[in-house]
Amino acid sequence: MSRETKCRAIILKKQPFNEGDEIITFYTLELGKIRCLAKSVKQSKSKLQQKLQSLFIVDLSFTHGKLPKIISVEPVKVFSRMRENLESLKRAFYAQELVLKFTPDGQKNEPLFYLLEFFLEFLNSKNPEPVLDLALAKFKLEILRVLGLGIKSSAGDNQPIFFSASKGGFSRQSSADNLKALPEVYGLFLELKDLGFTNLDKVKNTGGEKDLQNFLSQFIEYQLERKIKSEKYLRQ
Repeated sequence: MSRETKCRAIILKKQPFNEGDEIITFYTLELGKIRCLAKSVKQSKSKLQQKLQSLFIVDLSFTHGKLPKIISVEPVKVFSRMRENLESLKRAFYAQELVLKFTPDGQKNEPLFYLLEFFLEFLNSKNPEPVLDLALAKFKLEILRVLGLGIKSSAGDNQPIFFSASKGGFSRQSSADNLKALPEVYGLFLELKDLGFTNLDKVKNTGGEKDLQNFLSQFIEYQLERKIKSEKYLRQ
């Protein structure tokens, strides 16, 4: 095994460690989620300090060991426009938290890496807030899909539609824990499921966006069995 590993990585989290060090959590294309030690990164002379910012995409090189040590890191994408837009940044932090909480260490998932990368690129472009809201709902649907937890949809007929996190999504059967879904909510779900991010500005049925966001968040928290902290910032 090589003593040095190189990979493409998205920076998810930074944690203080010892006096001048940090533990950095990355989501990598080649290895999934990993943690590495950034030695002396808090010192003013550190060359790594400005290169290890949350949500940067970087080319990472590190040594092997119980706690791998960063050898070098070079930013590839920094998303400067996204960082200057609070609404875009809030949605980026939500996506960041989902990836952190849904993924085990060392489990590769290339579609998930590319999904997060593309979502950050989308947030870095100029989009009005309604489109950002639709993009967040689309990201929720896509991350569930690439993790094998896709929302179930009911066969089309004229009966009422219900949503249940415990039953996996939308259905035509009523039960104690089902929530009634308005037709525009289910219609928006079907529309978003088949649309790409770049076509979200063509969505006409936006009346059910708030309820759909709530349904998807309930489903995500049911799967994780814990709350998403970033959720409260989205509502501010």
